[in-house]
Amino acid sequence: MKTQKIYFFLCIAALFLSGISCNSTDEEEITYTLSESVRVTSFSLAANDSVLAHLDTIFFTIDLNGGQIYNADSLPKGTDVSALIANISFDNVAQAKIIMDRGDATKNDTIDYLATPTDSIDFTSKVSLVVTAQNGVTEKWYSVKVNVHQIDPDSLYWNTPFGMRTLPCGPGTTVTAQKAVYFKEKVYSFIEVNSTYTVYTTDNPYADNWTTQELNLPFTPNVKSVQATTDALYMLSQTGELYRSEDGTNWTSTGQSFYSLVGSWKSRLLGVVLDNGTYKHDCYPRPEGFTPYPVPANFPITGSSQMVTFVSEYDLDSPQSIMIGGRTASNKLTGATWGYDGEAWAQLGGAITPCEGALLFPYFTFTTSAYWITTRYTSWIAIGGRESGGVSDSVYVSINNGNTWSKAPDLLAMPSYIAPRAFASVLVVEADFAASQKSSPLWRFMPVRPMPAMAVTRATNDDYKIPYIYIFGGESDAGTTYNQIWRGAIGRLRYPPIP
Repeated sequence: MKTQKIYFFLCIAALFLSGISCNSTDEEEITYTLSESVRVTSFSLAANDSVLAHLDTIFFTIDLNGGQIYNADSLPKGTDVSALIANISFDNVAQAKIIMDRGDATKNDTIDYLATPTDSIDFTSKVSLVVTAQNGVTEKWYSVKVNVHQIDPDSLYWNTPFGMRTLPCGPGTTVTAQKAVYFKEKVYSFIEVNSTYTVYTTDNPYADNWTTQELNLPFTPNVKSVQATTDALYMLSQTGELYRSEDGTNWTSTGQSFYSLVGSWKSRLLGVVLDNGTYKHDCYPRPEGFTPYPVPANFPITGSSQMVTFVSEYDLDSPQSIMIGGRTASNKLTGATWGYDGEAWAQLGGAITPCEGALLFPYFTFTTSAYWITTRYTSWIAIGGRESGGVSDSVYVSINNGNTWSKAPDLLAMPSYIAPRAFASVLVVEADFAASQKSSPLWRFMPVRPMPAMAVTRATNDDYKIPYIYIFGGESDAGTTYNQIWRGAIGRLRYPPIP
């Protein structure tokens, strides 16, 4: 009997000690640190085909340090973002509120996102996302933007009629002839007015800060013939003698004559000579062993566009030059594309409507997929020219160095307030975006180097360049010269970097 009592008390003691051990374990299990995380791990918009197809595929950047959530590639112009549902993921947070600030306290609204994640958000208002961590103390504010294009991003936009500049000779001047070229990081504008010849220079063709120098020449110049190589300017006299200048003011004879000047390749000037009734290819300076040789019957001896030189990323030492249109020795208009590689001329496969004086320049065009992925292409654009029926405002695009051309879409059409023209000078000059917001923009000539198709990205404000197209002068259907400078750019290229 005594032994049973001792055993009973030992069992009670064991149970008591066991209870103490369990209580200790329970206390350890419920002791932990509440999270301080306020991180947003993902953000997207819910699908809504009535607003935009594939809306849920739009990519959003989450800047945790800057507290910003935004789509770098804006939605198409006119997209309704006033009632969209957002899919947002977090670390294990305590609270997430969407605040819509409409600028009026009576119209502002707040959504408890964790409680009602399918409530629609008005992104036309100023939207903030406020995240509170589990500890109830740590808080993070995010600015949430759904960017929408205000203009069609792929359209070619020009100044309004009120933003057009006159040529540097000033308003009210009747211009006889003009030619603008880019040389040694400056724009040179040669203008003839009443048999007076003046050269204007600037590093910013849109700031009206031209340096003026009247030319006193020992010859009567053909202003339209001016060409620029990498190391000199060239111009023909009215009788065909070739003159050379390194500053645009002082000109000396080369001792060589040409029927017409076609363009340039590196430091070499290219042209056509008339030798005993035969038109021949010639150049200045002539390479050792070079002899002028006959031009093909379908080669333009006058009236071709300016030559555009581009550099292949695979062969930096062998730039290619192309030109389009012109008039052949038999006085026929042609729309053919011709290329020159430093050794010989060759006709390329692409052609436009036969014309003379077309405006040819390098630029960029864009395509956007059904999933809103935008791709940029280095392109060549040809505008206007004088066709058999008169001066045209047609626009053509080539994305393969002139081997094929296609009619440009309506987005690239010339506006009605810019009269059709031929024989205008076209330059593409890059403006530093950050500096262009100030009074003294920085400018440089756009490097012409083909780029493979690539996804569009945005640089910072400090290094992003806006490639502006400048059209100087040009002739009307009646042959008069327009005293105008127009500036244009593809819409998306004018946008500031985001955010």
